[in-house]
Amino acid sequence: MFDLSTSGDRGSWRVPRVGATEFAASAPLAKARWCDTAKHGNCMKKFALTVVALMIAALTAGLISAAPANAATPAQALSLVAASTSAKPAPVTRRPQQKALTAMQRKFVRARARELSKPSSWRGITLVHPTGRTFPKSVMRWANLVSAVMAEQKVPAKYLVGILAQIQQESWGDPTSTNLWDSNARRGTPSMGLLQMIAPTYVSYAKRGLVNPKYVLVPYANVWAALKYVKSRYGMSKFAKWNMGQNQGY
Repeated sequence: MFDLSTSGDRGSWRVPRVGATEFAASAPLAKARWCDTAKHGNCMKKFALTVVALMIAALTAGLISAAPANAATPAQALSLVAASTSAKPAPVTRRPQQKALTAMQRKFVRARARELSKPSSWRGITLVHPTGRTFPKSVMRWANLVSAVMAEQKVPAKYLVGILAQIQQESWGDPTSTNLWDSNARRGTPSMGLLQMIAPTYVSYAKRGLVNPKYVLVPYANVWAALKYVKSRYGMSKFAKWNMGQNQGY
């Protein structure tokens, strides 16, 4: 573990590097050997110096071995800090805001809404209610309007029958129909129009240029906002249920 040797009256010694455990176990033996071979009276002083040297060696070895093998040097630590502070922050993605319609665009949207909101004779194939009954004329007169709105919102044409059935359920095709007796009415927001929209929902889903709640009774605006709401909240599955005659409130 360690070697202490003497030479002449003064003696000489060699102190190897040792661990703390080795030092503690070997110190008594070193003291005995040193004192037995010493030729002068200051052996204890030399022994004390040897002990101090061994303690320093042991502490140094302990400190070095305590450091992890992969510990960064001071220079490496400084470079890591510099790199972290100079790194660019991640870009924040923001949803682009739509530009407000110009006066000309709003005028065009409203003119188109008035034109499509006129009742008209259905120009397509014969349509039958999901239950097998014939649609009343008050509902069929809106088939062209509903078909146009479906095309705008990319709703498959196969759901036309179900949407007309829902119009029949909600208003029987009366564009001015207003529900004054249910819970919405008691809250001051009665359901209105072909698909019985309440004002807050209508404003949230209305077409740009027709957001003002005064347009809720315009057939085109009412159907447009209602289909947008159904798509956003329920998806196409709701239209499929309407096609099967499941025309409850929505």
